[in-house]
Amino acid sequence: MNLTSPFFSVIIPTYNRADLIAATLRSVQTQQFAGFEVLVVDDGSQDATAEVVRPFLTDARFQYLPKANGERGAARNYGLDRARGEYVIFLDSDDLFHPEHLATLHAAINSMQPRPNFIATKYDFDRAGERRPSDLAALPAGPLRLETFLQGNALACNICVRRQNPQLFRFEEDRRYAAIEDWMFLLENTQHGDVVQLVDALTLTMNDHDQRSMRADNQGLIRRLQLAAGWMQQHLTLTPPQRRTLLGRLYYLCAIHAHIDGYQAQAMQFAWRSAPGLPGKGGVALLLRCATPPSLVQWAKRLLGR
Repeated sequence: MNLTSPFFSVIIPTYNRADLIAATLRSVQTQQFAGFEVLVVDDGSQDATAEVVRPFLTDARFQYLPKANGERGAARNYGLDRARGEYVIFLDSDDLFHPEHLATLHAAINSMQPRPNFIATKYDFDRAGERRPSDLAALPAGPLRLETFLQGNALACNICVRRQNPQLFRFEEDRRYAAIEDWMFLLENTQHGDVVQLVDALTLTMNDHDQRSMRADNQGLIRRLQLAAGWMQQHLTLTPPQRRTLLGRLYYLCAIHAHIDGYQAQAMQFAWRSAPGLPGKGGVALLLRCATPPSLVQWAKRLLGR
């Protein structure tokens, strides 16, 4: 194993995840493929993160990089600036690699000519010990293009990036877009024809706990999504149909999160705005959902076992 030029650099931004990050680090340390380095970018944690990470630093592949708080986009770029691997993988500090994750990616990368700029495997969710598939589960192996990401970010930040790609767009660092920067990153990096090669292998699990960025603050997320709508229209060159699709998805997400919080009038307003960009009868279905009291929706989900 060559520590001066590892094949993978695993960048793990973290903020106050002392109770979760040890499991994440163990999942990387026990990989079947050993040619990696780990950069733990501590984004200003105020808990015991440093103490939890310290025992892992006896492994020469691990680095601990504390910095002032700047949100995940800035933390990922900070790690990217210090990475040495041919490929960089961004891993959230509450998620888990399966033992074969890096080996699967390494084999897939070496099977492709030219080597891909972006590649990803599939993942699932763990909600209090109950596993469920992600939106990627039914997709076949192959390229994911801009049209895929206009309809949302099914990859989250499960992405492996060729570091020396001269056309690489970095993560947006403005903290006003926190929790949306992954989606913005994928849209920018696929808008000119590049693709994410999807590998048909489930090798990562995301911890779907209540403090995840997409769950913890619905009204804050809605504000960030609305801001992101302006950012995306400024930074992306889209046709009118592409713009409708993107805004349809953005306002769909706003409607869902408003409905979760019980703001039915707000949810209905977003549902109306999203309808022109939703496929088929998606707009009607969303309007019906938003018109239904959230407690009734939750009751129906429990009844259906979902």
